[in-house]
Amino acid sequence: MGLLQPILVRRSGDSYVVIDGERRLRAMKDLAISELILGREVVVDVDETEADARFKQIIANVQRDDINHFDLGRAFVMLKEKYGYQYKEIAEIIGKTPHYVTSKVGLIKRLIPEVQEIAATDMDAAKCIQDTFSDDERRDIYEMNIKILEDIARLPSELQKTAYLSIRAKAMDINEALRYLRGLKRHGLNAAEAQQEPRGDLMRCLLKLDREIEALAGRAQSADRMSRQELLNKLESSIEKLNSLYLRLKSGAGEEPERARALV
Repeated sequence: MGLLQPILVRRSGDSYVVIDGERRLRAMKDLAISELILGREVVVDVDETEADARFKQIIANVQRDDINHFDLGRAFVMLKEKYGYQYKEIAEIIGKTPHYVTSKVGLIKRLIPEVQEIAATDMDAAKCIQDTFSDDERRDIYEMNIKILEDIARLPSELQKTAYLSIRAKAMDINEALRYLRGLKRHGLNAAEAQQEPRGDLMRCLLKLDREIEALAGRAQSADRMSRQELLNKLESSIEKLNSLYLRLKSGAGEEPERARALV
């Protein structure tokens, strides 16, 4: 058994430090493989600086889907402040835009540590759910868009935690969240919260209802005859409730009773 991609190490005193391939090395240990072939399964980097080694670690991490935005930002800050790399240089070497690099740095520089910790935990939990559960079970999992986090980081520090928790609690999409944050910057917390109610909550309920109907339509196709009959009974009950709500809203909007007819 061999490795398709060798493990990259660097000499450190009397031992070696793994630069890229920690997971591969753990897998080999789990398989009780105690010896690796030097030059084929293990490659030793020579004549490189600590900054070079750290940079190779970052490049390897950037190519992984599970990279943490905050860890990446901290690594970029370290490369600049400790080893002298400019953010533009970092962007060119890893094949990203300068904005990509500076936005990650901005999370570390401006977002308060408490929000960084909460957000990192939420991201890890969301990824675990995404990797573990089915599409239907993942449907209602809320994962905050990174652009929202970047905008929260631009708020005064005393507003950041409240803004993050409010956006998460209401599962705002990116447009809702950015509108809320703009209101927060211009008018303060109370005014921004007031703008979200009640229209924002109503729209979120309607969007969730749409998603649930789509999911139900997909599952109904595979239901057996008995399940379909039960489903029809439930649907009739739900339709009656929706019709009743629709008629009340139409009447409340000033429409004449004889014109306010049911949908179905």
